[in-house]
Amino acid sequence: MFTPLSARQWNYETAAHLLNRAGFGGTPAEIESAYGKGLDAAARDLVDVSDESTALPPPVWAHPRTIGKIRTQMRSKKISHKERRERKRAFHDMEGENILDLRRWWLERMLTSPAPLLEKMTLFWHGHFATSVQKVRDGYWMWLQNDTLRRNALGNFATLTKKMSRDPAMMIYLDLQKSDKEHPNENWARELMELFTIGIGNYTEQDIRESARAFTGYRVNLSTQQSRFAPFHHDANSKTFMGRSGPLDGDDIIVALLEKPACAQFIGRKIWRYFVEDDPSPETVDAVASRLREHNYEIRPVLQEIFSSSEFYSEQVMRSQIKSPVQFLIQTAKLLEAPLPSPNIAQNAMRQMGQILFAPPSVKGWDGGRAWISTSTLLFRYNFANYLINGDAMSPESNPGKERAADFGFRRGLALDADIRRDAIEVSRLIPAALRNKPKELVAHLSNRLFQAKAAAKEANAFVQYLEARSPDTGDETMRGLLHLMMSTPQFQLT
Repeated sequence: MFTPLSARQWNYETAAHLLNRAGFGGTPAEIESAYGKGLDAAARDLVDVSDESTALPPPVWAHPRTIGKIRTQMRSKKISHKERRERKRAFHDMEGENILDLRRWWLERMLTSPAPLLEKMTLFWHGHFATSVQKVRDGYWMWLQNDTLRRNALGNFATLTKKMSRDPAMMIYLDLQKSDKEHPNENWARELMELFTIGIGNYTEQDIRESARAFTGYRVNLSTQQSRFAPFHHDANSKTFMGRSGPLDGDDIIVALLEKPACAQFIGRKIWRYFVEDDPSPETVDAVASRLREHNYEIRPVLQEIFSSSEFYSEQVMRSQIKSPVQFLIQTAKLLEAPLPSPNIAQNAMRQMGQILFAPPSVKGWDGGRAWISTSTLLFRYNFANYLINGDAMSPESNPGKERAADFGFRRGLALDADIRRDAIEVSRLIPAALRNKPKELVAHLSNRLFQAKAAAKEANAFVQYLEARSPDTGDETMRGLLHLMMSTPQFQLT
């Protein structure tokens, strides 16, 4: 279905493209390593991993008994109304801290994991089976769902979908735990078809009603914080759903949906859009759907074929995808070989750029693509890049005697009043001393790192002119200014 990439087409740029799309980019050394392995080995190293491939442990609070005990204490009738209110406030404060820590933890995994595709695919499913802490209001359940997505991210889609129907965060988000045989709730049944499997136009309102009946009796055990099945609340009577009749349950509905050709088309198109291009042709969607059906919805072999195909490395695909805010943050930290910002700053920066983890805007997840960029988000990206480089929001050549308007605006955008400055990056890690007084060679060197390609001619000339105008100053401030100038370009927003 796809044309394998020939050995002569495998080079530094195609290796960089693989690391960018199947993960969160790489340093020049990591790209060279992938190139040296060859395409087959490089793709296989990304795809053939398990969720145990990283040593970063779960957050220390991600334990069901901890929160379960607090919930029990908070509801106790042995305490006064005032103490109950104080415990409730303390609980909500703790939940806010847990979610902040959960976001920090996942960003660290994305940055440091030896299995970047596993994290990238977990992020894909997080946007597909979109669930928000704003309704779930439980850090443990959000972590548990994230863990479930990761453990099944490269596995079987049918298995993952069944697990999502029993996921406490999803059950609460779409009100599945309230559904019983007397009053079936249709939220999960509708979104299962519209957003998770076959898409709009491929089901009827009657299908929704019959599916809702099949999923009755799904419950969340607040003591164990796990899902359970309540048979007395389940409608065990006969149902008719998409050509099947009988006492169907939730798993039967999912099996029936995956047998529909529309399901492979729907999932195939989303996978291709996520990893390759925004507007795949009908022939491409058919090809990906065919591979999904051939592999019985096993995701790993389908991705292996995509990453090995010449279509994945075509001229119109490479360096054409707008970086998501998550991709922007993680890839920038990798390229600068710098640590992530503090959890508060990272969280608020992600909010400003339009992608805050564990809080997608709706059950549809994030639109992605061109929706990532607007006048305000692009300006914020430029300021944020400067912050990551210099440790504040001011450009290096700003007059320190003037009002720090840029810094004030940046901090206001982050909704922070405290001093947010941090250490500037170590330029010597990125720029050899011998290149500092060679503008053209230096620009080529940094273009290779930041763009994984030559800079566009007009921009390259502007970068060289920037250095020549400051000659003979080749100090760290000038070098950081060059980095910021290069990262404040449309080319840097693409991957």
